[in-house]
Amino acid sequence: MRCLAFAILLLVYSANVAAQEQTLANEDGEGGGFGALVLKFTSIKNKGALIIGGRGGWIIDHSLVLGGGAYALQSEVDAPEGALPLEGPLDIEFGYLGFEIEYIVKPQSPLHYSLYAFIGGGATNYAKDVGPFFKSTEQAGETKFMFVLEPAANAELNIKTWFRLNAGISYRLVLGVTQPGLKNSDFTGLNATLMFKFGTF
Repeated sequence: MRCLAFAILLLVYSANVAAQEQTLANEDGEGGGFGALVLKFTSIKNKGALIIGGRGGWIIDHSLVLGGGAYALQSEVDAPEGALPLEGPLDIEFGYLGFEIEYIVKPQSPLHYSLYAFIGGGATNYAKDVGPFFKSTEQAGETKFMFVLEPAANAELNIKTWFRLNAGISYRLVLGVTQPGLKNSDFTGLNATLMFKFGTF
């Protein structure tokens, strides 16, 4: 009888612990933050391109990440001929920034997974083409703005307590492109991403 009572008490205690509510701000202060270098291998106007950027976030209970990021096209992508009534070839410039949210599944496992979403705005303009090895800072024409949404699925490897290596696939949806000679589909498409995360996880 004593063993049965002990077992019932243990069961009630376990159920109570499991039923404790989870909040965004835990009383034990389990949280952290990180900064990351991000590489995105993608296509812009049907040409292979590299986008480089950075992101950072606050990690809640090791699983929920709230933060932001900024990204810019680094590769040379030629503008369509006749896009602007100017002499000489032009390159496309493209960048975007915004809010990010990520949910990490089983973050303490050496290899784990996450679901991620970016929502924000982007901008594009033309710049004078100065050759294959240099990017011009001389803008041609006006800057145009657009909406950017990018969901992703990632796999992440815990290398050190302060370092994570993250790789995944995302889909960038761009709406509202009004730059002469360009359309939404020129910037919409798949990305293969590689991320180097440093921080307190």
